Amino acid sequence: MNNDEQMRADNIVASARSGRANAADFDTAELRAGPTLGQGLYLIVSGPAPKQGANIRLLPVLGDTLPEYQQIEIAWEARAANDHDVQVDMTRSGGAERYEKSMPLSGLSGTKGIELVGANGTKKFNLTGQ
Repeated sequence: MNNDEQMRADNIVASARSGRANAADFDTAELRAGPTLGQGLYLIVSGPAPKQGANIRLLPVLGDTLPEYQQIEIAWEARAANDHDVQVDMTRSGGAERYEKSMPLSGLSGTKGIELVGANGTKKFNLTGQ
């Protein structure tokens, strides 16, 4: 299955993309329950590393009004050579570096859910149960 077929199967919409210069691609995104009862939902995102040593971040786009789908962007930043406190989130898979990041969604949902926004597209998660 090529990347376009995988994106369609995962409901990633490729026509909408992040406008950030440092936006990162993603190929999987899912919601999981927190590791402990009562912790709520977590967004788990993974994909190809944009460059070796990059630090991937999930950034909520906050505004004055509550949207239907709260946007969360995937961005990367270069890690400083002396930055020892940053958690390493890169893994090797088939010779290529990949990342996996998670974020608790408590208080970050719009009126209907969230929308993950990456360099290669977006994916909406409806959290209202409808």
